Amino acid sequence: MRDKKFILFFVLFAGLIFSGPVYAKIGILTTQQVGSMLQTQKNIIVIDTRNKQNYLAGHLPNAVNLTENQIIAPKEGELGLMPYNQQLEKIFSEYGLKSNAAYIVYSGEDYNNPANFIAKAAWVISALYWSGIRDIYYMDGGFEKWKSEKFPVVKGNYSLPKSHFIIKFNPSNILAQKGFLLWSINNENTMQIIDSRPRKEYLEGHIKGAKWLYAGDFLEKVSNYWVIRPKSVIENLFTKEDIDINKPTVSYCQSGHLSSVIWLIATSIFDKQSFWSFCGTFANLQKQNKIPINIGPIC
Repeated sequence: MRDKKFILFFVLFAGLIFSGPVYAKIGILTTQQVGSMLQTQKNIIVIDTRNKQNYLAGHLPNAVNLTENQIIAPKEGELGLMPYNQQLEKIFSEYGLKSNAAYIVYSGEDYNNPANFIAKAAWVISALYWSGIRDIYYMDGGFEKWKSEKFPVVKGNYSLPKSHFIIKFNPSNILAQKGFLLWSINNENTMQIIDSRPRKEYLEGHIKGAKWLYAGDFLEKVSNYWVIRPKSVIENLFTKEDIDINKPTVSYCQSGHLSSVIWLIATSIFDKQSFWSFCGTFANLQKQNKIPINIGPIC
């Protein structure tokens, strides 16, 4: 039985490593690049992930308002998780999204919380990627940076005609299911685990052996918005916490939203295809008593 389980997870792991859509592009764009892209390219859909009130007060031209709260679904009593394919198809069709378009996603708000600032967009980007979208870009700095640089701003609501969005496949190099996480915990020579929650939550209890790297540490504040730190600084963050950027990794948090930031940074900046965001919650793992928990620092 043990050998069969090993073979099963080996096949699963091999599939996760090699079957991802290598043609997909997850990127980070400056506001200047976005401005140029919107002027020169067609078939681009812009998504504003801020709340409705802020969106209506001003947004990028032709941006639709799709927030992280509209792309969550309860599963097995857990809140805030990725919806099933049929639910995503319904949501994306309602908003007029198309599988063959390129996407620009931006955030804003949460001016005192860098993790939430980027996590709202990262979650939407992960949902698009999970649904088979090929080209998705995060606009660094968000709406306030765009506005401060005098790019055009439009008030009121904008909507696209309803579409018939169909998910043809789900990429394997993004969401880690519970079985894969448990296997990863027991195979620390092959895998590493990252806890992306705030330090206080990590010290109160984390998966045994998990390294800590707060999702908000990837950003630095400029005026009233947050921008992603230089690549060299982010590399030092990984090194400081003894995290190997080249090692297959599963990150987790309380809902998958902060861990999606780890996935976004690894995929867009370092072009890594072997990072996964756990599709579940740490709290639920604790309740089920299926994982070893440590209190305090890892060492």
